Amino acid sequence: MTSLIRNPLTIVWALLVTVTVASSLIAVDGGASHQINTGVTTIVLLIAAVKAQLVIWHFMEVRCAPAWLKATSSGWVVVLFALLLGLYFAGL
Repeated sequence: MTSLIRNPLTIVWALLVTVTVASSLIAVDGGASHQINTGVTTIVLLIAAVKAQLVIWHFMEVRCAPAWLKATSSGWVVVLFALLLGLYFAGL
């Protein structure tokens, strides 16, 4: 049982669950007044980008992959985050 708890995948999974709960609480608190809150949206998108990076690195085993694949996957997350944030601010 101790080895399961100390397994890196279990730790990352627990972190992902914690961050998911935190982002939902941030979104609920920020949207309570039914107004557009750019700070809350930016934080939630950033949390989603970090979660995507964690899933790619730990559950898709990219952390053990060649450098070009690490760079490509990290670049994809950064570009997608920037694109989503840009589209959000362009639509305001």
